[in-house]
Amino acid sequence: MALETIVSVSWWMILPLGVIGSVLHFTFDWSRHSRIAAIFSAVNESYWEHIKIAIWPVALLQVVLFAAGGYQHAAFIPAATVALYSLPISMLGIVFLYKSITKRNVLWLDIAVFFVIIAIAQTLFVLMMQELSPSWATVALAGSFLVGLLIAFLSFTLRPPKEPDVFIDPLNRKYGLDAHPDYEAPDDRRRER
Repeated sequence: MALETIVSVSWWMILPLGVIGSVLHFTFDWSRHSRIAAIFSAVNESYWEHIKIAIWPVALLQVVLFAAGGYQHAAFIPAATVALYSLPISMLGIVFLYKSITKRNVLWLDIAVFFVIIAIAQTLFVLMMQELSPSWATVALAGSFLVGLLIAFLSFTLRPPKEPDVFIDPLNRKYGLDAHPDYEAPDDRRRER
């Protein structure tokens, strides 16, 4: 796949990625609380869960672009890694900034921030794809950071760290699946029978 095609697709996908991420806010409930859906969907109102629904659509696009020929470009893995790491950093930075002014969450600002951080990630990805000529060591290091990030996002919903700033649901002060008001662990369902 030509670099121009990767760049074009990356720009055009900003809005669809935002929409897909927004839909992932609801898919855990729509799936009747499937643990598989929990890995990719928001299961509570913590910052982690909102970052997660931005990470997965962008990561999916990058996997598709990589498989479609992005692997031919040495800058792809470092660019994808930086783009994905920019999502939590920019979300927390922008949300904390606007909350320092408004003193509360504002729904329309939260939604706008969600689309802005995806645009930031896609911009970083495109710029790095166009301008970076990485060594093999840079690609390997970026690849290890990318794998670490994806492992964290695959596991921290089911087993979240007890960290009170990013992982705790601000509404009920619980973590992970336990923070969802309607979620019953499979063991709880068996005990009720």
